[in-house]
Amino acid sequence: MGVSVSRKNSTILFVAVLAIITAAVLFVFVPRKEHFLLKGRGFKLTPQKFSLYLKDRNIDETSLSDSQRDEILKGWLRNSLLYLESSQMGLDKSGEAYKSIERKVQAFRENLVVSEALRRYVQNEVTVTEDEITRYYDNRKKEEFRAQEPLAWLAVLFTTERDKALELAGAINKKNQDPEKLASSEGSGFSDLGYMPVSDLGDEIKNDILASPAGRALRPVRYEEEGRVFYYVFIVKDKVWKNDFLKIEAVTPEIREKITRVKGKDSVEELLKHLMVKYKVKGDEGLL
Repeated sequence: MGVSVSRKNSTILFVAVLAIITAAVLFVFVPRKEHFLLKGRGFKLTPQKFSLYLKDRNIDETSLSDSQRDEILKGWLRNSLLYLESSQMGLDKSGEAYKSIERKVQAFRENLVVSEALRRYVQNEVTVTEDEITRYYDNRKKEEFRAQEPLAWLAVLFTTERDKALELAGAINKKNQDPEKLASSEGSGFSDLGYMPVSDLGDEIKNDILASPAGRALRPVRYEEEGRVFYYVFIVKDKVWKNDFLKIEAVTPEIREKITRVKGKDSVEELLKHLMVKYKVKGDEGLL
């Protein structure tokens, strides 16, 4: 709960600056808005492959600035060049070091498959009811959901157009429209920030938040990142002071995740017992 909203969180990038270009590999780099294509002897990066590369790393392609895209492309190129040249750099692909890498890659792949299979299994098998959430909240609110300092429950809409931001704020304040549904229908971004310490909020919005009633959208705030301009419309959903209880609506996702984790663990243990029989597992009695 100690995250400041004085500027938008930056996208986590898995990038490296291009340091070397091997003369043995000729390439074409076409940057910017229409095409992101890298190709040379032994490799080719199409726009479709680049999109999948970003998706696999949980990077939102639409949120990247041109410079961020370029840095990711340069990192991809750097790794591709070094991979192609790896055998000339002392890594014998018939040697034990390379075979060890292949075993690690296989183990990592299996772990990814198992993690995704477990996620889907728990998602399909485990149900958390509203009654379970309410009971958890009632039983644990004194320990887990009592404010230790003044907090504001905030949501935010964001767009690249000032007029659109003003329109969104007006729709919430004058027509009492739901921010999340409004963002979906208007093609704008939305995020529920949860409860945040008032002391961590930027000076440009702190006073407005303290003065605003619950449910009100604040005047748009302009931010600039990497040469791109965004307008943020913060919505005050609730405010609490020290020792007040947080609203159950705000902490429901957190409670649901905790209950799912416990029930999911029990469900997976039952699945493993079934699999021991299905696959006729035998071995040391102490391991089974």
